[in-house]
Amino acid sequence: MAAVAAGGEAGEEGEASWKTQLKQLVQSGDVAGLREAHRDGHNLGLVLDDAGNSALSLATSMAHDEMLDYLLDTLGASLGQEEVLSACITALHSLANSRNPHFLSLLSRLMTSRPHLIPYVVVLQAAFKILRPPPKDLLVLFCETALKVSPELCRDVSLNLVLYEETEVYWQLLTRGMSLNDLWPVNCQENPYSRYYTAHNLFDIYFTYGCLFTIHTSSRNKITKMTIQAANGQASPAVLYVIQNFPTDLYDDVFKYLMLAGFTMSPAAIHRMANVEIDKAAELIRWYKDFHCRPHSLKHLCRLCVRSNLQYNVVHAVQQILLPEDLKRYLLITDPNTY
Repeated sequence: MAAVAAGGEAGEEGEASWKTQLKQLVQSGDVAGLREAHRDGHNLGLVLDDAGNSALSLATSMAHDEMLDYLLDTLGASLGQEEVLSACITALHSLANSRNPHFLSLLSRLMTSRPHLIPYVVVLQAAFKILRPPPKDLLVLFCETALKVSPELCRDVSLNLVLYEETEVYWQLLTRGMSLNDLWPVNCQENPYSRYYTAHNLFDIYFTYGCLFTIHTSSRNKITKMTIQAANGQASPAVLYVIQNFPTDLYDDVFKYLMLAGFTMSPAAIHRMANVEIDKAAELIRWYKDFHCRPHSLKHLCRLCVRSNLQYNVVHAVQQILLPEDLKRYLLITDPNTY
């Protein structure tokens, strides 16, 4: 171990000397030396440089697991929110720069070590800014890690996916098996319309929320379509949540996706739609009549049967079936004009 500053040293010179030695101990991963220095009464929680880095942040950037664990245990209650949050941001930057997923485990350790200290939403927002450059696998892994650390973050994760228009990340999460109802939970106590849904048709909810004339983005529509692709009856609350919170123009292919996924339209909704003077509405009404006024193909009926028997996330389930890729795409309604 590097020689510890003599007890007689005092003031700024002594503190500067100890900062230098503390930095060297952390960089070298010398846990034994750090333990000895702590027994001698030296402060392990000092800010080491003008950038505000602490021993905890430095240990995180160096990926020194044992050092990180020792500092978390030793500093204990003296650790402040700013210090832990800084270490979390350091882990995110290190992950982005190195693409080493080990930094995700370090981040998880930091977040779970002081759950009362860390504003998870702040870490989440930072991750969506730091990990956005392609490829998107790091952001996907972060979302999975964040949801394991705190399942209550699901709405914040989903909101950020929409806010940043991360359709690729959303699709990867679905492909990797994320449950729709976990991503878009509907709490009956908070949302009376989730009870309303049990007695009314999804299209009635659509019209109730005035989705006909809302401003939307193409990415928001993509996320709505992906949710429908992944949904069956069991995941209907997830579709409802997306419609309620991110209403999408009904006069879009979203209408066809809903129909082809097996959702039905009530006579009242048809009547309202038919009386709206929009060219797209008239076009979709013609499509709807053509779709329902002739027998459905056996292929489409089989698609409905298969989808109804897949649990919670149809996108993930379809990937597990040994079928040709073109049939998988058909089951996932990748072309709403093919039925």
